[in-house]
Amino acid sequence: MEARAFYREEINKTTWEVPEKYSRLKQIGTGAYGSVCSSINEKTKEKVAIKKLHRPFQSEIFAKRAYRELRLLKHMKHENVIGLLDVFTAASSLDDFQDFYLVMPYMFTDLSKVRGHLSEDKVQFLVYQMLCGLRYIHKAGIIHRDLKPG
Repeated sequence: MEARAFYREEINKTTWEVPEKYSRLKQIGTGAYGSVCSSINEKTKEKVAIKKLHRPFQSEIFAKRAYRELRLLKHMKHENVIGLLDVFTAASSLDDFQDFYLVMPYMFTDLSKVRGHLSEDKVQFLVYQMLCGLRYIHKAGIIHRDLKPG
């Protein structure tokens, strides 16, 4: 088995421990359940988003929530629904297993940075894309409770 090489970096009081193939970590968001950094996958040269869940095993509820997110992302395959590229942990044993990370495609669009008003055609197109993704996840039996445009 190949030895895994990780490096550790502190970003805004959160310690990230990621494989060396992910470089140039930069925090792009934080929420109730985790923090997200952008990074470059040095093997593929792709820009990715890496999500570190905050204390995913602090309680049974948190563990179930983390497992559900991982399980759902793993099966989502639609152009309007975020997918999952990789999952990793720096833990080398079950006793050390406290954190894990989800790697997803980086979304280059950020509507909060758009200056001026969006045209009606653009708004209709964005809503159409969101509804296509929502239809896909609803057909899979998933109800999303935190929709927001990117």
